[in-house]
Parts: sequence; structure tokens; C-alpha cells
Amino acid sequence: MVFTACNWGSDVDENIAANIRPLQVYEQEMVLSSSQFAFDLFHELQKNGDVNQFFSPYSVHQALAMAMNGNEDEIEAEFMRVLRFEGMELEEANKAAKSLTQYLLELDPKVRLSIANAIWYKQGFELNQAFAEDVRDSYSAEIASLDMSNPQSNDVINQWIENNTNGMIKDMLDAVDPAAVMYLVNAIYFKADWKYRFDVGNTKKVPFYTAAGQEVAVDMMQMSSPAGLRYYADGALEYLEIPYSTGQYTMGVIIDKDFELDNKMEAFTLEDLEHFRANADTSNFILKMPKFKMGYRIDNLNEQLQSLGLVKPFVESPLNFSKLFNNPTEPMFISKVIHEAVIEVNEKGTEAAAVTVVEIFTTSTGPLEPRVFSLDKPFVFFIQEYSSGALLFIGKLGNPGILD
Repeated sequence: MVFTACNWGSDVDENIAANIRPLQVYEQEMVLSSSQFAFDLFHELQKNGDVNQFFSPYSVHQALAMAMNGNEDEIEAEFMRVLRFEGMELEEANKAAKSLTQYLLELDPKVRLSIANAIWYKQGFELNQAFAEDVRDSYSAEIASLDMSNPQSNDVINQWIENNTNGMIKDMLDAVDPAAVMYLVNAIYFKADWKYRFDVGNTKKVPFYTAAGQEVAVDMMQMSSPAGLRYYADGALEYLEIPYSTGQYTMGVIIDKDFELDNKMEAFTLEDLEHFRANADTSNFILKMPKFKMGYRIDNLNEQLQSLGLVKPFVESPLNFSKLFNNPTEPMFISKVIHEAVIEVNEKGTEAAAVTVVEIFTTSTGPLEPRVFSLDKPFVFFIQEYSSGALLFIGKLGNPGILD
């Protein structure tokens, strides 16, 4: 990202550069697939009516992509459609997933990003080695058998999750069900400092307007000096990119001056976001934004995923997961998809983590005068990678006064 405005207050070591390279066609296709899925899932989750929300579509996409590898024929095709892999073969999708993830992990030496996958299968079952090789190679998945009947077996999975989210997500599973034959788990962890400082001494309690005439008090951070930030406006909708580190990763925010954010986001698409990104220009701002910490858990994503068209894998059938095991099994199905995500935004930067668990059962940016841009009303935000456009996290802050 090249800024043409003056950039004061940057903490970035100019000697450290991002490892940018052109994306291959299949990597571009993967960005498009995962981003389309991100918006599909975002719109489904908006139907819940939650005032505050935070999740990682990238994590859900990875976990389901691993599960996809255990299927064939019409079940595989259903996964491919919902995950937006249309026009790609399974091998192409796996290759693209591996390459894009590696690109994201190696991109910015000042951003701490980890994406980890693991699979536990029922002790006594004979895992299909072709499936195991595919998920090991394409998703770097750790694979191990597990005694599902042992009451302490959930500790194994929970400890792995805690380790791979830097302790941000703990005790995700209350128990492992003895009827489970497999747990496919993705964990994603992100930590990055802002490119431009928010001095702790500038943080003050001020109103955040949840609606016209309604407010709550928040700790509002404020930059001491103006910074060059990419900005675009479409009517009352305003879009701003707040860069981390070298500027490759950003937090993109969308705010509506008319308090119609929820209504407008119903029709907001990936194409709209791409238009905002492409048309954003760099201007000088003194940014104000809330300091917040949010946790969000979805105990079962089944309904949302079925609404997107992933139906058959949730119904017990001998056609489901036919490539998981060599030994015969009773009909299998996804019993639930659990997702939990946590984010903390403060003066230094952002730390975020998310985990997705798929449980499978069997039936037994020229200097300008700075403007003050204040995020003092509900906003949607994205943690995204600039060059690829990959969306790692999506959230909405509607009322910071009732955050967990």
C-alpha cells in the first residue's frame, strides 16, 4: 500500500517490508471463494439479530474444506457449491487453500498470524490414508486417534485449541460425545500493532451512539497526530481502512451516518466491498475509535449452513463421509459445527482468535487538513489482507456497553 498523504506517528520500521508477490490464478480463485462464502455466512448470521458479532469466515471455510475431503460425488459437490469452489476440482481447491494460507502466513513479518488444523478420529477406526495425506498436505492438519469414550478426551482437544489461540479460547468443548467418530478443528490467531499510534493518554470516556438519541459510555481512543488512511463514501455509508504494521493487513470499517447500518448491510455484497476498496483514496484523519473486547460463540452453525445449501451432510446417510475410513461404518453425519471467536482492540493494536469445530457422528492509501473521524455509532469491521483481499475476520460493534 502506497500513501500519498503525510503519515505522522508511524511506529513501523521502514526497513521491514512485506513479502508481497503476485497471486497465482488459483490463489485468486481461492480468495474469491472464501470471500464469497464470508459474505454468505455474514448475511445468514445477521438474521440472528445480534447487536454485537464477531467470527472468522476463514476458519469456518477451512474446517468445512477439510470435511469436504472426506466425501465424494454428490456430497462433495454440495460442499463445493456452498464453499464457492464452483469450477474447481477438489485437487485444485486443496492446492489453492494450501498456497493462499502459506502466502498469508509469510506475508508480514511484523504480524503474528497462525492458522492451524487438527483432526481427531475414533480409536479403533481405520483412517483412510488418502484422506489423511490430502488434509496433511493441503491443510497441514495434525491427525491422531482419540478414545471418544474417555471423559477426559475433551481436554486433549481443548488444550490444542488453547495452545493454538495463544490462550484466548479455552474450554471450548464441554465434553466429547462417545457417538462422535471425528472432530475436525481449525484455529486461527492474529496479533498486530497499529501502523499509527493511539497514545494511551488520549483515551477518554465519551458517548457512543447506539441509535439516534441513545448512547452508552465507551473508552474512546484517539490518534495524537493525523495519519494517511484510505477512505471512501457512498451516501451515508463511509468506509475507512486502518492499517496494521506494514499496511498489508488492515481493519476496514463501514459506518452509516444515518443509523441505518443493519438495513443497508442486508444488501451489501462482496462486490460492494471490492468497489469501496478500489475507489478508496488516502486522506489525513485524526481517528477516534472505541477500545473494546468482544467474545462471540455460535454453539451450532447447522441452521445457517443448511440455509446456504449444505444439507445432505447433516442427514445420516451412507453417502456421507465415504472417504474417511477404510473399515465399514454406520451412516455418518455432521452433528454440529461450533464456532467461537474473540477480539481485543486497544491502543497498541488488535489480537483476535477463532476456532471452528466440525463434529461428525455415526448412528451407533498531497497532505490535507486532517478530519476527525469518530467511530461513535454502530459499525461493521473486517480484518483483511490488502493485496489478496482475503477476509480473515468480520465483526459488528453495535453496542459496546453490553459486550461480554
